[in-house]
Amino acid sequence: MSRRIVRALLIAGAAALLVFAARCDQAWFDRHVFLPQQFFIVADHAIVWWARAGAVIAAAGLLALVRFPPRRRFLWACLLALPAAEAALQWKSRHLVLPELVRSMDALTSPDPRYGVTLKPSIDRLDRAGRREIRWITDDARRRIGGRPIDESAPSLVFAGESTVVGAGLQWEETFPAMLGERMRLQVMNLASMAYSIDQSLLRLRDHLPRLRRPAAVIGFFMPGLLGRARPPSALDRIGLYRIFRHLYFSDGDIGTAMDSVGAALAEMSDLARARGVPCVFVVTGHTPDWMRRELFDARGLDAVVVEVTPEELLPEGHPGPAGTARIADALERRLRTESAQRNASR
Repeated sequence: MSRRIVRALLIAGAAALLVFAARCDQAWFDRHVFLPQQFFIVADHAIVWWARAGAVIAAAGLLALVRFPPRRRFLWACLLALPAAEAALQWKSRHLVLPELVRSMDALTSPDPRYGVTLKPSIDRLDRAGRREIRWITDDARRRIGGRPIDESAPSLVFAGESTVVGAGLQWEETFPAMLGERMRLQVMNLASMAYSIDQSLLRLRDHLPRLRRPAAVIGFFMPGLLGRARPPSALDRIGLYRIFRHLYFSDGDIGTAMDSVGAALAEMSDLARARGVPCVFVVTGHTPDWMRRELFDARGLDAVVVEVTPEELLPEGHPGPAGTARIADALERRLRTESAQRNASR
């Protein structure tokens, strides 16, 4: 490789880094990096400053090399470093998730041919979360229950969502579905499971809502991180370097596709409830920005309750603790009682 080509590549790399530092501000990071992965814990925006400063320093280093282009041996060393980095990433990726969460997922879930990885059927076991033993009971339909089997003829609240809705790290009575069911004196059908995408939640609702004779309401759940789960897998995801890139960056096209997909799923969930003559209320949390809420819910005429759980109300691994789920239950109870009063007044 001639020195002229090397110099051109170094200048091009430095220019790209400087453009990144100049244009990729906090709003850019929020849209393309943070929000598609954001659940309850908000990213530290100091990352933005460090990333931009690092890009400037790296660009200065590349420009310094233009005057003294690296020798061929150095270039070969850089190329050979790529497979070494890939091997390191493959190993590290298996150790990124908290061991306790991995163990809980293995103990409580299993693949389902229709729904994907879902709570195991017909279990009654204790699972350690933090410093507590959490009791998990499921029925043969892979639904978490409080102990009593679900009576499909009883008036019921139907919940669809992911680990927050199913109550990760919480006893059954501490989950907001159980709290709300107790306050409203209604049976709870909880269709949620850990790490669910919005499409999985919709599919379970399609299958289980028609079986209930007297549904009272459908409760859905949204956080910005569900956009990241809506992106379809790529054949290149087995490559660690590419997987890191996809995890860190969501293009405008990725965001637009995810918004369309999630929005359509939310609208169908609401339509399924309305077809049964019952309200559908979505809990919106995770510091969802106003523009995202307007586009996903207001523009589609969907009923959304915004509830923010404070950092003090989170469990160590990031899910809401009892105080956080009580906050969600309070907001839902107010909305459902208002909805019920309005419906009765219009009759």
